[in-house]
Amino acid sequence: MYLETWIVKDGAPELALGDHLRGVGLRADCCSLGPARAAADGVVELVDLGGAQGPGSHRYELTGVAGHAEDVRSERGPVGAEFVITAGDQAFFARTRGPASEVAVGSRVTAQGTLSVVADYEWDAFGLPDLRTDWYVRRLAIEHRLIDYAPSSPGGVLAGHPGKVLRSFEIERMSRWDDDRIPGIMAWYLLDVTPLRAS
Repeated sequence: MYLETWIVKDGAPELALGDHLRGVGLRADCCSLGPARAAADGVVELVDLGGAQGPGSHRYELTGVAGHAEDVRSERGPVGAEFVITAGDQAFFARTRGPASEVAVGSRVTAQGTLSVVADYEWDAFGLPDLRTDWYVRRLAIEHRLIDYAPSSPGGVLAGHPGKVLRSFEIERMSRWDDDRIPGIMAWYLLDVTPLRAS
């Protein structure tokens, strides 16, 4: 899953291998959504054998039950829908480009996309359903992407386009002020996590 570096700079813990990531929920940004294709609910990481997935290549397939969907709008009009996918004993806050009418409540669906950490302030600011849980950090890496610029975009950054992946490498521990300081490069943390089970 992805974790934006600004969240760590803003005070989130600097994680190391084997640490516990407490009270965190995950967002699934869906690039595809349809009827369930797997017999059992759950989450699997998709293997990219030839780099065909492109930027944001660490993708997952979630199969589970869809909750009530709400349309999302911006100043420019509709931008998609948001809903909860319950995949086994895990729940994810999902976003898709299609309208809410395409997501039937209680239907089993399969979604493919990226997983990322929901920033802590979003739960209260946007009234999101509280899906936070605790995670065990198995692996930790940094992914560097080339920032795409567009003169007409706010700040010059081309919104919605994360840019070409330049490299990724594993690390032992995060360093909030050293991990993202290269001009023209956007850094993302990549975490391999598993839920902490209540004892």
